[in-house]
Amino acid sequence: MAERKIWFITRPERDPKFHRDALLALWDATNGLTVQWSGNRQAHLNYERALNARGVKRENISNDGSGGRTWAAMLKTFAYVYTDEKGFLVLTKVGKKILEGERVRDNVTKQILTLQIPNAYFLESGFRPQFESTFRIRPARFLIKLTNQAQLNYYVTKEEITYFVLTAQNDNELASITDKILTFRSASPADKTLLKQEIAEEFDHRERSDKGARDFEIAHGDVAHTFMLICDYTGLVEYIRGEALRIDPSNSKKIAGEIEMYDYRYPFNSRYLISLQRMAENNGLDIESYKASSYGNVKPATNKSKTANKIRELLSDFPDLEELTHDSLIKILMNEFPPREAEKHAHELKQVTHQALNNDFVEGYLNEQDNLVFEDKTGEVFKAIGFEVEMRPKSLANVETEIEILLKYDDSLMGIIDAKNYRTKFPLSAHLASHMASEYLPNYDAYDGRQVSFFGYVTAADWSGEKNLEKISTLAKRAIPDRDIKGIMLSANVLLGFLDYCIDNDLPKSRRVELFLNTIQNRGYATVGEFLSAATNQAER
Repeated sequence: MAERKIWFITRPERDPKFHRDALLALWDATNGLTVQWSGNRQAHLNYERALNARGVKRENISNDGSGGRTWAAMLKTFAYVYTDEKGFLVLTKVGKKILEGERVRDNVTKQILTLQIPNAYFLESGFRPQFESTFRIRPARFLIKLTNQAQLNYYVTKEEITYFVLTAQNDNELASITDKILTFRSASPADKTLLKQEIAEEFDHRERSDKGARDFEIAHGDVAHTFMLICDYTGLVEYIRGEALRIDPSNSKKIAGEIEMYDYRYPFNSRYLISLQRMAENNGLDIESYKASSYGNVKPATNKSKTANKIRELLSDFPDLEELTHDSLIKILMNEFPPREAEKHAHELKQVTHQALNNDFVEGYLNEQDNLVFEDKTGEVFKAIGFEVEMRPKSLANVETEIEILLKYDDSLMGIIDAKNYRTKFPLSAHLASHMASEYLPNYDAYDGRQVSFFGYVTAADWSGEKNLEKISTLAKRAIPDRDIKGIMLSANVLLGFLDYCIDNDLPKSRRVELFLNTIQNRGYATVGEFLSAATNQAER
């Protein structure tokens, strides 16, 4: 199946003023979200009936519950809910606030302006066809910025949105889309027809015999209409129904400031690289749970500032900027800035509390090609969790083999971590298991006066050989008979997802370490959900 080349949003005519009604109906239909959603057609049909009862949906019920699934997809699109690993729908913070009637318009507006491609719902396996992997765009913000331009006379027509705006895949295409619209406006009727035909043939992913421009406009004009409708809801643009979006020029500066604030507060969210659950939970924070951009008063890259981009580049190796002291920031920035300027930027960065995972770190870490750098970044994540980290320490046995990461905690305990930057799959073989049990564990025991209490593997991608964790514990007893040393295996995105969860929930470092230790059960963790379940369930016992 061909991938999507243009914007899409679930079912047109979903006016945002009915989002809360849709949530209330879902709550009613699923007994407070206690009924499994995935694969449960009866629940889907019940939701349709609940929507009808609230007057949100037309009085008809589908044969298979498809209407209910479509409305639930809309709620997932805006991160009011997400599907957990057991197939249940879970409210995000913003979904809960809207359901309770708190600052509904502000919260819905925030979800519209932070809507992005890709997001958690668009990456679900059931969403078909998927968007092309090159998409990185916030559609509503893009459309409002486009409309708010003097060169376009502060308006964009539905036709222009359908044929030109919907084809934009990146936030940085504003100038090129503007140029295309200006060219279209000045073209002759025959040339306009030709332009539309070319766009229809290039961008329509649907399989059909007729690839005409008229068919394209019918199919995608509803999508254009829906984006116009949701942008109108924000109050930043006016929708002349069926015709155009427009802005009063006298309001242009105010609107630009509002969008700049959103660019600053809510940069493009890369958490879909960690997990769809973490993406949905973070994107589903309510308006009062705002987590600061990681760069304080340094505006994000959208302002095209070379200085801002350089600062982001220098700080991209650190997952939690709140952990960096003023002096450490100066030291990092002085790699490329003169001392006085480095101190100025460090001061600016420390003026704001950074309660957010560094998006630049996420993308760099999960795509890191250099093995040594991958190890160092893994160490930085463990530091941010709360461990005292020592990289590549020399063992007491004075042998050449050395562990990559040593984690110290409490007063006398430590763990050993082996970071594996295999880009496909890391297999924990019997040979590697023997090496950990017979060399690493005994050679580092008593290092710095501490006892080895656990071991682990952090992998860049997938892993196998989980059963060998138990074998390591068994073999280790030969050298260290007085302890039951258990292990863990997890992927880098799971580790990062745990840190993201800790930051979002303002957990102190002692609690973070405690939760991590709960998961060391000679198990491997392939998803953030599995890991958090083990961490929190163990903690509750």
